[in-house]
Amino acid sequence: MSTHEIQSLVFQKGQFTFSDGNQNEGMIISRYNIPQGRIEYYLIPTNNMLAYQAARSSHELDAHKKLGMVVEIGNIMQAKMLN
Repeated sequence: MSTHEIQSLVFQKGQFTFSDGNQNEGMIISRYNIPQGRIEYYLIPTNNMLAYQAARSSHELDAHKKLGMVVEIGNIMQAKMLN
């Protein structure tokens, strides 16, 4: 998927299919990496979403690193949004 396509999916629950065949349910988030000057994308798995939201509410700035995994958006082949 392109950067433009993924922007409409950020912070929404979905089923994501990756180029290696893996499918993961969760939420894609974006974070700006200041030292490297780039946007990074993380997949927060469904089982970590409540903990991530609670950590974010508590201003835990590295919650995405503890509760998610870095994803390359070019490896996302398909996304199906879930309710």
